Amino acid sequence: MAGYLLGIDNGATVTKAVVFDLAGRAVGAAGQKAAVEFPRAGWTERPIEALWRDTAAVIRQAIAAAGVRPAQILAVGACGHGNGLYLLDQAGAPLRPGILSMDTRAEAVVGEWRAAGVLDAVWPHILQTPYAGQPPALLRWLKLREPDTYARIGAALLIKDYVRYRLTGALSGDPTDMSAAGLLGLQTGAYAPELLGMFGIPEVAGALPPLVPSGALAGRVTPAAARDTGLLAGTPVAGGMFDAAAGPLGAGAADLGQVCITAGTWGVNALVAAAPLARDRQLFSAAYTPGSWLAIDASPSSGANLEWFVTELCAEERAEAQARGVSVYEVCGEAVARRPPAGTSAIFHPFLYGSGAQPSARAGFYGLAGWHTRADLLRALYEGVAYGHLSQLDRLLAGEPRPRAARMIGGGARSPVWAQMFADVLDLTIEVPSGQEIGARGAALCAGVAVGAYAGYADAVARAVSIERAHMPDPAATARYRAAYAEYQRIAEAMREPWERLRQLENERWPR
Repeated sequence: MAGYLLGIDNGATVTKAVVFDLAGRAVGAAGQKAAVEFPRAGWTERPIEALWRDTAAVIRQAIAAAGVRPAQILAVGACGHGNGLYLLDQAGAPLRPGILSMDTRAEAVVGEWRAAGVLDAVWPHILQTPYAGQPPALLRWLKLREPDTYARIGAALLIKDYVRYRLTGALSGDPTDMSAAGLLGLQTGAYAPELLGMFGIPEVAGALPPLVPSGALAGRVTPAAARDTGLLAGTPVAGGMFDAAAGPLGAGAADLGQVCITAGTWGVNALVAAAPLARDRQLFSAAYTPGSWLAIDASPSSGANLEWFVTELCAEERAEAQARGVSVYEVCGEAVARRPPAGTSAIFHPFLYGSGAQPSARAGFYGLAGWHTRADLLRALYEGVAYGHLSQLDRLLAGEPRPRAARMIGGGARSPVWAQMFADVLDLTIEVPSGQEIGARGAALCAGVAVGAYAGYADAVARAVSIERAHMPDPAATARYRAAYAEYQRIAEAMREPWERLRQLENERWPR
């Protein structure tokens, strides 16, 4: 079968569309910064109509950049950030702005569930501890705080489900997204009405979309969507995946025991397992390819920290990058590389948007002195993000065979300096797959499986994924990093109570 596949990736900060050939090579791509809004403290939203306009625009641009005819695109697959909430009314129109997974408005809801024993009651069903940015907590918050909106809910979707709805006119969800969102009974693989009752949101049972497997046909492009996107009407659209699953698939992590690290907006560490893991309540398991699951430890504490730092504090680096015609992140990486491993006495906690271990955690630089420069702070930030992944990976692999290597994707993987730092901090060989739009490739592979372009996921990975470079750990650097990591952990433990008090103060001054 000849032709191309289109992968769409709607992350928390960027909307992308990429045309791939069947060998997994990107032949045309386009991206656009997401229109994210912060209307109140702790709120993180995205206008839904703007989401569709952005998605349609990048699809058109990607097709044009690829220089292919729409008829040559065999199928479309979509992925997007997990969790959050995108609502339609009973007529199928957007009901309110979409809510992103980093949103914390529902922290009080989760606190009430904890006090009432709800978290303990739902855990055997979903094998995860709900958090504020997930659909159950957000729906409960809406029921309590926006009852008129709640009463009008016709469909409760996740971001890629809304995009697929606009493409096909059909409502559907997929098992990877819904299992990660705490809405799927992991023993049955189906929605569990008793869960909604425990969460106090039984009314939304009819608003949950039918489930379609990731590599199955979910619908076809409608004439209206074809006009918006430039796709051919009737083009097949697959079920797709949430991005924490699409990334590992696009990186080629499909065998049991493989680990994939995503250093993107979120830090996602995933282990391919034969069954859901039921041990540490900070971990969660999500459906993956047939016969396998992803065990995941995730936190909004990875590359988003660098993006914030660059935006707010790196005007000189941005100017230099513009003058040189390079990315500002390349300039930052060069500054970091000029210092040796653990070469600054500053320690950074990467918790600008909270932590999976403690939602009230906040970012901070510790041990600053008058001689520290912005480059020292950048070095500390890079290291702090890597330490955050180390703490997550240690939880993930507790009791599991430790792999020799891990795949690494996301913006952090594009930096050789950061990838080597991860190898040294984690004491693992870091394998970086070829190509840059790995999540979009995972979504495209789902599309290829859905239309028979690949015999299955194993065939898709074998034909479409290769390793671009590998970073071996340096034992001397590992020893230096591990000594600094011990201080990182000690400071985090000492900050637990102050973080809680700061959250209380924040809630008093800027109520959600």
